[in-house]
Amino acid sequence: MTGKTGGTKSLNERLSEARKAMGFSLAQASELLGINNYQTLSAIESGKRKLNAHELGAMADLYGRSLDYFFQAEMAPDPVPLWRKSAESDVGKIQRVFLSFLENYSKLEELLSLKRRWKGIQRNYERADFSERGFNVADKLGAEICDLLDLGSRPAANLLNVLENDLRIKILHVPLDIGLSGASVVESTLGVGILINAKDAPWRRNFDLAHELFHVVTWNVFSHGEVGNGTVKTKPEQYADTFASSLLLPKRHLSNALEEVAPNHQIRYVDIIELAKDFEVSTSAVLWRLVTLGILKRRNVEKAIDDPELKKIDRSMRKGMYYKKPPSKFPTRYVSLACRCLLEGRISRGTFAKYLEIERAEVDGFLKQSGFMQESYEKIAFA
Repeated sequence: MTGKTGGTKSLNERLSEARKAMGFSLAQASELLGINNYQTLSAIESGKRKLNAHELGAMADLYGRSLDYFFQAEMAPDPVPLWRKSAESDVGKIQRVFLSFLENYSKLEELLSLKRRWKGIQRNYERADFSERGFNVADKLGAEICDLLDLGSRPAANLLNVLENDLRIKILHVPLDIGLSGASVVESTLGVGILINAKDAPWRRNFDLAHELFHVVTWNVFSHGEVGNGTVKTKPEQYADTFASSLLLPKRHLSNALEEVAPNHQIRYVDIIELAKDFEVSTSAVLWRLVTLGILKRRNVEKAIDDPELKKIDRSMRKGMYYKKPPSKFPTRYVSLACRCLLEGRISRGTFAKYLEIERAEVDGFLKQSGFMQESYEKIAFA
């Protein structure tokens, strides 16, 4: 199996590109594929050795690509997510995992003829709108989106569910390596995707989700260059933090809650931590939000954040919250769509197993555990 794929690039070239996109060297890929030596893989990529269907399937799985990627006449380049990461972090492998999830999710939606709903939250601001009063605009935008999504008095408790099931944003939770925080992408075919670090504390994940939502809302306002490569707190990244604080800590509800815990206006460390727990955000998020609202002075907040005593009290008061069950990798909606597609005969058991990262022998048990038994499904469909 060799030669041109029908487009401008050959099968061999696409195999090489797919490997490099994952960050694998020839030696690493050869070992994972069970190929005796890297010279064999090099010969395949250069077109000097043919490969069989089994080998191609193994490479597609390892590189996180569908077989279509290697055979379609024209393949659009992969969309480029916005990342938050350290300078030395390599996003190649996790980016392909993220994009593969979005591709699979989009395929399920397509098979079930489901429409997307996320475009309604995007705003047609001009770059100039943020030039002079960017933080004020971001703050106002956070409050606007909070009201638009009807997130209530404690937005963090509802945000994930609303984004996944109302706006149909595709959210993937994956344990990320040190130096990687998260990512977001908007693309016409794939829709909207957000990647969240499953290792983070619940309140950190809430803030990151709101932060990435800002990039989704303003995707057409700032260029990738303006946002940056994720290693520096550019202005758009700072605006995203302001937006997240405004969205998760609505002014009126936060003020009312503060009045409850500190009726004499003498704000203590314990009051700040109680507010953070109540709104399911970090203590620092509450402190900076109170600065924005003019309730606390910046110098006092900076001093408090650097105080080891605050960190000690915070850890003590949140002790049980650190050990909550981590979020599932795949959204409930994604699992549900995959089950529906399988039971309706739209995808094979092999594809289902691949999409949910399980063995084929586990499919029946997975369906039962998810509440999608064939008998029940047929009765519901008949009714």
